[in-house]
Amino acid sequence: MTAITASPTIVLLPGNMCDARLWRGLVPLIGDRPLAFPSLDADDSIAAMAARVLNEHEGMLLPIGFSMGGIVALSIARLAPERVAAIVLLDTNASADLPERAAARPAQQSMVREGGLEPVVMEQLMPHYMAETNADDPDLKALVRDMALGLGADVFVHQSEALRTRPDQREVLPQLDIPSFLACGAEDRLCPPAWHRAMAAGASDAELHVIEEAGHMLPLEQPAALGALLRPWLDRVMGDAHAQIS
Repeated sequence: MTAITASPTIVLLPGNMCDARLWRGLVPLIGDRPLAFPSLDADDSIAAMAARVLNEHEGMLLPIGFSMGGIVALSIARLAPERVAAIVLLDTNASADLPERAAARPAQQSMVREGGLEPVVMEQLMPHYMAETNADDPDLKALVRDMALGLGADVFVHQSEALRTRPDQREVLPQLDIPSFLACGAEDRLCPPAWHRAMAAGASDAELHVIEEAGHMLPLEQPAALGALLRPWLDRVMGDAHAQIS
């Protein structure tokens, strides 16, 4: 693995109905590096989200994308590969929306427009988020609820539509000649480990980790385990650049 020779900005891209609090346990563990926390709440397509990130953040980027944020990270790399120094994909999916999920999204959007955001999040989405050991953690559940309700119904509809209409991006990672880091929870039922193994197998320089006692919400469920793996990878790929600005 070759270290990056210019210092990129790490852009932390949140998942569906998540805000910057998603990263609160991870950020202290990844070192003193240039960070940005883009919001993905204003657009109803993945490509528009990616273009906005590129327009709002100059220079080289190192996207760290969780779930929907990982899909946006791949779109950033597809739109501007020359600006992506390395990429981190967490609990995500390079494919188009599964037919059964795409079919369910319009009904969820309608419920949310009619005031049903909380029951959609708590009753339809939350049961799929956590590993068994974390499923009843009141603090985790409260945080996921608060992030979603704080973003609100309009953002839910925008993001749901972006996920429903997203393109297949499985060709992106194999075309990138950059370091990539992939990780997911061992109990992720939404974006299972097999999907990440397939993505890593097609990449030119990939490091893959499957983390125990985590489901889909890996950055919240096991931030210490994730940080312990991600920090040395960042040290390697950003080592030279970080030394220049320390």
